[in-house]
Amino acid sequence: MGRYTFKNFFENLKFNTAGRKNCTGRGPVRPPLSSSPAIVDQLQLSMLPKGLNFYISMLQSCISINQLRQLHAQILKTHLSHNLFLLTRVAHTYLKFGYPTVGQTFITTIIKNPPLFLYNETIKCYAKRGCYRESIDLYYHMVGKGYKPNAFTFTFVLPACAGLKSVTDGRRVHDDVMLFGCECNEFVATALIDFYGKCGELGVARQVFDEMPVKKTASFNALMAGMVLDEKFDGVLLLFNEMNKMGIEADAMTMVSVLQSCAHLGALQQGRWAHEHVIRARMGVNVYLGAALINMYARCGSIDEARQVFDKMPQRDIVTWTAIICGYGMHGLAHLSEYLFVQMVSSGLKPDAVTFVGVLAGFSHNGMVEKGWYYFNKMSNEFGVKPALEHYSCMVDMLGRAGRLKEAEELIRNMYVQPDSKIWGGLLNACKIHKNYKMAERVVPEILKLDPTNAGWHVLMSNIYATSRKWDQVAKTRRNMKEKKLEKSPGWSSIEVAGQIHTFLAFDQSHDLSKEIYEYLKDVKQKMRAEGYVPELDVVFEKVDDRKTKEEILFYHSERLAIAFGILSTANGDVLRVMKNLRVCVDCHNVIKFISRIACREMIVRDVKRFHHFKDGVCSCGDFW
Repeated sequence: MGRYTFKNFFENLKFNTAGRKNCTGRGPVRPPLSSSPAIVDQLQLSMLPKGLNFYISMLQSCISINQLRQLHAQILKTHLSHNLFLLTRVAHTYLKFGYPTVGQTFITTIIKNPPLFLYNETIKCYAKRGCYRESIDLYYHMVGKGYKPNAFTFTFVLPACAGLKSVTDGRRVHDDVMLFGCECNEFVATALIDFYGKCGELGVARQVFDEMPVKKTASFNALMAGMVLDEKFDGVLLLFNEMNKMGIEADAMTMVSVLQSCAHLGALQQGRWAHEHVIRARMGVNVYLGAALINMYARCGSIDEARQVFDKMPQRDIVTWTAIICGYGMHGLAHLSEYLFVQMVSSGLKPDAVTFVGVLAGFSHNGMVEKGWYYFNKMSNEFGVKPALEHYSCMVDMLGRAGRLKEAEELIRNMYVQPDSKIWGGLLNACKIHKNYKMAERVVPEILKLDPTNAGWHVLMSNIYATSRKWDQVAKTRRNMKEKKLEKSPGWSSIEVAGQIHTFLAFDQSHDLSKEIYEYLKDVKQKMRAEGYVPELDVVFEKVDDRKTKEEILFYHSERLAIAFGILSTANGDVLRVMKNLRVCVDCHNVIKFISRIACREMIVRDVKRFHHFKDGVCSCGDFW
């Protein structure tokens, strides 16, 4: 190893101690050198010979990158400047301060035959800094030099593969895991499950999990997290039950995945059981678990329980405040969402991009356009949050619902970011609401440039033509779909009864209680007519001349079947909560209002846009959605 002086070492490194977080370094993370006079005095002692233990002790005492640099300079002037053990400790201390490039410089330039430990720590530091490619490439460099990776190596490099979402790199590392006999190590197997889950390879993740000789909490958590990403929410709940049967203790991370799954499924009763599990296990409710509980209750239609969780939290950060603000927003309770936003800012917390999505969504659901514009501008002008796609989506939706279609189109065409298909789709949906097929004809090509294989856009355009009685265009659009072999996913509605999710399609007759459900709807239809119900036949997008046939098409939509089943299967007075994967149609909205009054039931319906609270013949949305 050639002589490497203090001067050329630091010239080559070109430290960035004040800049933003990057692979070179993260800047000062401890008090500056001047705040520790005792250490300064020690470093400024005359250069008498000092032993190895002295420098090891001094390295352990370093509390800033500046102190480390000065100590390193002293070491380079001593007889220990080539000591392998000391240089390794110096490099490791740089890594502790978040400087992986320095660690790599030691490996490739300064230390001859660096220990595996230093390779591992540098690979880990790169991955933690988000420098995934550098982490993986250093691993390849290490293996190419003839080093034999160990279990620690794999647990450090696999998260880099996951962060990069590189299936190719991850599989190559997996091959090395098998080659070097680490496949039975529980930490390596868990890292593999985590990698495959994050890369959408859930089948392989499950295979690695099933082959583990010993399964512990961390491996269950990794597989559950992958299932959540892959939207296999039922699978998460089944895996949680399996975990309980095996007697494996759940932790906060487990419960976050379980609660996220309950939220997506609308499984309130199972979410409550999960909450009870948290309480029984005396699990500390940290901010992430608290936010998951708030989100679960809000998305399952019980905003009051969400608020109770929020009020009981001893500590609240931006995540928990945002969870409750977004909860009120999705329920259309804009005044409460805004009130909490003001409270949060008054407490000294700075809102982030997600917080503003919640606030803007609340204004959108209430047609509060001027308030929406005020907060949209306030977001960047006062809080420095740049508008992202989600914020523009809220504004387009808000303007479109209010009938300000031209203003919405201008906003899209002047966005600072490239609009996606969902933003254009919000405007297309507004064209449907306001029966503006001419604007829709301008908008749909923009959507199909971005998302040509999504059948939903073609169906929406067909429905827009249908509302304008352009039946020739309806036929043409559907013919194009058929030629392109595009099929739209069917609409469905689900309801939870006794902890079990029941799902219905339109005209569904597969349920065990189908006969009773249809009889109930037939009976309630007569009662509705007696109270003045008139079907909204305009929402039938088929060219059907017979009025009776149109009414039949309408009356057995999936949400009505779910509600009928809920009434038949629950006690009088129980609140019904229904989830729907599409926007509820105008006629179904009217029908549910009638049924809520006739059956004396409160009904909460979550459609793709928002929550509707029906009670005594009135909906919380005020017929604006």
